[in-house]
Amino acid sequence: MSTASCYARPSEILADRVAWALATLATHINAARLAGWLDGAPLSLATSPDVLRAEIRNRLESSSTASVSLDWLGVRLGLTEAEADLLWLLAVIEIDPRAAKLSDAFGSSACAGLNVQVVQQMMKIGSAQLASLDHWGLIEMTSDPRLPLHRRSLRANDRVLDIARGDLQLDSEIGSVASLVRCNGTATAGAVLADVEIAVGPEGSGRATMLAERAGRLGLGTLRVNMKRLGDTALVRERRLRAIAREACMFDAVPMLQDASPDDVELATRCLAKFPAPILITSAEPVVWPGRTMQAHTMTMPTREQSETIWASALGDANNTALEAAGAFRLWPGTIKAAARSAIINSAQSNRVDDVAVHQAVRVQLGEQLASVAKKVEVTQTWDDLVLPPDQFEQVIELVARVRQRRTVLESWGFGAKIGRGHGVAALFSGPPGTGKTMVAGLIATELGLDLYQVDVSKLVSKYIGETEKQLAALFDAAESGHAILLFDEADSLFAKRSAVTSSNDRYANLETNYLLQRLESFTGVCILTTNHETAIDEAFRRRLAVQVRFDVPDCNQRRDLWRAVLPAQAPYAGTIDLDALAERFAMTGGYIKNAALRAAYLAAERGESISTNDLLRGAKVEYEAMGKVACD
Repeated sequence: MSTASCYARPSEILADRVAWALATLATHINAARLAGWLDGAPLSLATSPDVLRAEIRNRLESSSTASVSLDWLGVRLGLTEAEADLLWLLAVIEIDPRAAKLSDAFGSSACAGLNVQVVQQMMKIGSAQLASLDHWGLIEMTSDPRLPLHRRSLRANDRVLDIARGDLQLDSEIGSVASLVRCNGTATAGAVLADVEIAVGPEGSGRATMLAERAGRLGLGTLRVNMKRLGDTALVRERRLRAIAREACMFDAVPMLQDASPDDVELATRCLAKFPAPILITSAEPVVWPGRTMQAHTMTMPTREQSETIWASALGDANNTALEAAGAFRLWPGTIKAAARSAIINSAQSNRVDDVAVHQAVRVQLGEQLASVAKKVEVTQTWDDLVLPPDQFEQVIELVARVRQRRTVLESWGFGAKIGRGHGVAALFSGPPGTGKTMVAGLIATELGLDLYQVDVSKLVSKYIGETEKQLAALFDAAESGHAILLFDEADSLFAKRSAVTSSNDRYANLETNYLLQRLESFTGVCILTTNHETAIDEAFRRRLAVQVRFDVPDCNQRRDLWRAVLPAQAPYAGTIDLDALAERFAMTGGYIKNAALRAAYLAAERGESISTNDLLRGAKVEYEAMGKVACD
């Protein structure tokens, strides 16, 4: 072997390392046979392993570029020369049949191949160095774990074999949970990052993009890890995190733990202990990494100008109307980009994105985010179906104006700077059941061109501490854009008065109420609360309401109008319906009137006859008694 030559390809290094490993194994077999604890004649040895190792070292030092090899890996991970040599020995035993056969000489019925004790004697390597290789996920104990540690067999991890052959693809062990994003820029002189950088905000808020840009200032890419898919067991999660640390070192990247929980971070502090700074984290909540300097970045909603820039970049060749429509939405960058992609795909035939496509794309994105905790309400009624006293109707019109004219009043006229927080619109509709509260919410949504989502309180409230607040945060974040109205039916179950603290349950219930108060104050969207028990609503919520509308039981004239509104013109009627008699006799709300009319229609249809006044009286009587009242004949 010529010491003047240098390595040009990984295969050349492997060939030399095979020769060195064979000589190393043969030397120790001869020593063991000479000592009498191995049977057999001494093996012939052309060159000593020390001579071969020295020539390998010389060739590595004379190489102008570092070929991918286990020596290159050792430099990347900061391994000692003895640790790199051990990896080579274990790798060659797996790769070359001759080396495998020689290693069998040290095996026994309980432990095939090399055990820990033999390896330590052969390579002059200590327990701390074995622990370091184990930390990086480079070696495995393969025999019965009931055996003492020193008698367990040792082998190289499959990733070590790949690198020994010169393969530098991302480890398949983490391919399903991590993706490598290389740095496409150059390092910025003087750039400094904290040991741990965390971006706090909802999904789609640009957390990963911001952190990747900061890593790029150091000339580093990112290895982005989906922590939700890391693994089902603690053992798998720990093994993969160690592999992620190793791969990040190899690819000039930093780990980015995406959507990490406090428990995830606690595990990462152990598995990434040997990884040099920085480490990046995206999370919906602040987390702590003990023993390292941290810098937290709280994501904020883009300004209107920033949103318009993101939309323009994402939509590309869109008409001005579409861009103007898009700029009206308050959305996180990730939602903007996803909606823009959807709008472009849906406009493929016309080759031009318009405002209709933008609106539909935004609706789809918000619908997906709200689907887990809210249900979209389909509105079929019109304003002609609404019967309200003039005072209440004016309040409803005021609510519509507050939503429709927000930009004019808050931005153009400057009121937003004067009132500070609380640019959202929250309203309370109170009154007995069936007075039209939910119906009016639907009509308002239709008038404003917004979707109405009814919140499922049962899916929001959790018995686990902090989970309710997380669900509420996701709900309000999804509706923040103002393209959807949140409807909290029976809101007193969620917005109830805070109680005196007599137990831990009371304390946590009050914490949820306090969180709601804070979130409602900072909410910039539109939400409507309905309740049958107005006095049960916490007074602090009432102060944050823009409009409060009381829906009372309708008087006789209003009940007549409700009967007229609920009876379709195309339905068959037997003579003239006496609406005055129905209105005077039954003091019912609109919901019960609707049920009575529907009940009468089914009875008449079953008989094959037209709907008569008697049918309606009979239906009204049943509904009236269902209200707990007595109907006189």
